[in-house]
Amino acid sequence: MKAIAIDGPVGVGKSTTARLVAKKLGMAHIDTGAMYRAVALYQIENELDMHDADSLEKSLAQIEIEIKNVSGEQKIFLNKRDVTEKIRTQEVSEGASVVAPNPRVREKLVAAQREMAAAGGVVMDGRDIGSHVLPDAGLKIYLDAPTEVRARRRLLDIEAAGKSASFEQVLAETITRDDRDKNRKHNPLVQAPDALCIDTSIFSCPDETADKIIKIFLDIN
Repeated sequence: MKAIAIDGPVGVGKSTTARLVAKKLGMAHIDTGAMYRAVALYQIENELDMHDADSLEKSLAQIEIEIKNVSGEQKIFLNKRDVTEKIRTQEVSEGASVVAPNPRVREKLVAAQREMAAAGGVVMDGRDIGSHVLPDAGLKIYLDAPTEVRARRRLLDIEAAGKSASFEQVLAETITRDDRDKNRKHNPLVQAPDALCIDTSIFSCPDETADKIIKIFLDIN
């Protein structure tokens, strides 16, 4: 399977890096985290309790998620509506980490992710891609960085969106997300045994991280 799987914790730059790698290699980018965000957005917009497993599982029958390439940009559609920008709020981000551990949610989205990757030529990022979703991916990368570095990056993103938050608040949320992602019962965040770990804190920008991954990919192909 000609696929690149990129995993890592929150705030490490997975989606940005994966998007750059895909663009430079002429491959498709699939941001699986965006799919979980879309589920969380549905619960929020419909004022449904995302902590209630029964409510969440009933919602799945009403949820259709599509990832499309529009003019070279990845767009996320929830029930035919473009929600690419709406899913990037802090509230939705936190909600995604709540809905993601639900086994029925994972079952539905993982099946969709595997179907999208079946033809090959994809760069897929998430938290369990190399370890579970695409275990036969040709290249598996695990991106990491110190917690404080990731929290500062998230704070910059929040501020760039015109919102305010303290570093202490974002750091606490990052630690909580890490704990939730790494200790969830179903397909937790782990580095696959055959994945290469890259510390993104040593690079000055996502382009450098992407170029490192591309070099590795080209060297083995």
